[in-house]
Amino acid sequence: MSYITREDVRSTLVNMQSFYRELKEVFQRSGMNIEDNLGRRNILMSQVQEEFLARTLSSRYEDVIADGSPGKADIFIADHDREIECKLTTVNKSGSISLQSDYETLKQKGSLDYIYFIASPDFESFAVVYFQGLTVEDFRPLSNGSRGKVAMKKHAGMEKAEILWGAAQKKNDLELEKLHVLFEEETERHRVNMHRVNDLKNEITQKISTRKHGSGREMSKRDLMSASQQFEKLFERQERERNRHSKKVRGLLDRKTYWLSQPGKYSFLLEKVSQTPGK
Repeated sequence: MSYITREDVRSTLVNMQSFYRELKEVFQRSGMNIEDNLGRRNILMSQVQEEFLARTLSSRYEDVIADGSPGKADIFIADHDREIECKLTTVNKSGSISLQSDYETLKQKGSLDYIYFIASPDFESFAVVYFQGLTVEDFRPLSNGSRGKVAMKKHAGMEKAEILWGAAQKKNDLELEKLHVLFEEETERHRVNMHRVNDLKNEITQKISTRKHGSGREMSKRDLMSASQQFEKLFERQERERNRHSKKVRGLLDRKTYWLSQPGKYSFLLEKVSQTPGK
C-alpha cells in the first residue's frame, strides 16, 4: 500500500540509532540525560528521522526531498507526487500512545499520508505505521489548549494503516478471544456440576431399586423419607447451579456485546532493530 518498505524502515532505524547514541553521549559529557524529557528528545530526533528516511528512499526513487519547513511536506517523493508527514512519538507514562497531527496543515491539504515512528524510551525498540490518505475526519476535533494539535481516532486511522515495523493489537479482538475461552470454561464447569448431581440422583435410585427388587424387602418409611429428602436437596442444588450458570452467561454476553459495539481500541508492540538486512 505504501511507498515505503520494511527494509526502508530497518535501514532508517539503524541510522537513527547510530546518530542517537552519539547525541546521547554529547548530553552525557555536559552532565545531562537526553532521556529525562522524551518529548524534547523526540523533537531533536524528528529532523534526523526525516533526513535518514529521505536518504533511504533516494536509493529507490530519483527525486526525494526532505524539507519540513512551514507549508512544505516533511518528505516529498516527486516520482509519485506523494507528500508524507513524518511523526516520532513515545509511549507515555500511562502506557498509551497519542498519534497527533497539525490540524491546519491537514485541513489545508485535505488528505495526507503519515508515517509514525513509535519509539521506546531507550530508543531500542520501535513500531512504525504508515497511514495513507488521512483526513480531518480521522482525527478528534480541535480543542482549547491543544496548540493546534489533534489526536488520531485510532479506530478510523487503522483502517488506512500498514504496519511496517513491530505489530498492532486490537484490544476488542483480544477481549473477545478471552470471553470465548471463559464461555467454554463456564460451559464445561456447568456440564460437570450438573453431571455430578445426576450421578448422585442415579445412585439413590439404584439403591432404592436394589432394595426393592434385589432382596425382596421393601424400604422402610424412614429410608424412603431419607431418600426423598436427598432427592429434594439434589434438585435444589441443580436449581442453584442453573441460576449461577445463567447469571454467569448473561454477564459474559453483556461483555461480548460491549466489545462488539465499541470502536476499535489499539495498542502497539515494539520490535528491536536488526542490523542485518532482510531481518
